Amino acid sequence: MTADVSPHALRTTIRVLDCAAHLFAEHGSRGLAMSELTSRISAGTGTDPAALRRAFPTRFDLAYAVVIRSTRERVNGQLAADRPDRPAVERMSTLVRRHVETGWEHRAATALGHELLPVLRAIHPARHRELGSLTRTYREHVRGIILDGVARGAFLVREPGRAADEVLGTFDSLLHWYDPGAGLSLDDLGAVYVDLVVHHHLGCPR
Repeated sequence: MTADVSPHALRTTIRVLDCAAHLFAEHGSRGLAMSELTSRISAGTGTDPAALRRAFPTRFDLAYAVVIRSTRERVNGQLAADRPDRPAVERMSTLVRRHVETGWEHRAATALGHELLPVLRAIHPARHRELGSLTRTYREHVRGIILDGVARGAFLVREPGRAADEVLGTFDSLLHWYDPGAGLSLDDLGAVYVDLVVHHHLGCPR
C-alpha cells in the first residue's frame, strides 16, 4: 500500500492509521460504518475523503492496514534493537521491556489483530500469510534468544519452542489487566515482566 509513495504520502498514511487505530479502539472493529470512519479520519487528519476511499475501500481493508503496520513496526523494532553479542539474559530482559512498552502503545492494534486472524484465514489467505510470517519471525527471534541462553547454561528449559510460546502468551496478558492509573508505571511493569519471564518461564537462577 505504501511501498511506492512519496515521503509526504507516507506521513499522511501514518496519521491516517493512527487515527483509525484510535477509532477502532474506541468503537470496536464494527462500531462505525466505513462512511463514518472515512468522515472522521478525514476531519482528523486533513486527508481527502476520496483518497481514503481509494486506499481503503472497506472497513476490513482499513483494519488490516492498522494491524499489519503495527505488527511490522513492533517486530522490526525488536530485531533492530537486539544485541546478539550480549548475554542471553540481558537480551531477553531488553526484549521484554521493549515489548511491554510497545505492547501498551500498540494495544488497540494488537487486540484488533487477534480479532482479524480467524477472518483472514477464512477469506484472505495472502494477508493471513503476511501477518503470520511476521509473528513467526518474532517467535523464532524469541526462541533464538532462549536457545542461546540454554546453550550458555543461563536458561533451564527443555523445550525452547514451547518456552517461546509461553513467553509470548505472557506478553499477551498485558492487554487484559494493566491499568496505568492504578499506580504501576510502565517501567515498573517492565521489571515485573522481566522477573516473570526470565526467572519463572526460563528458569534463570536469581
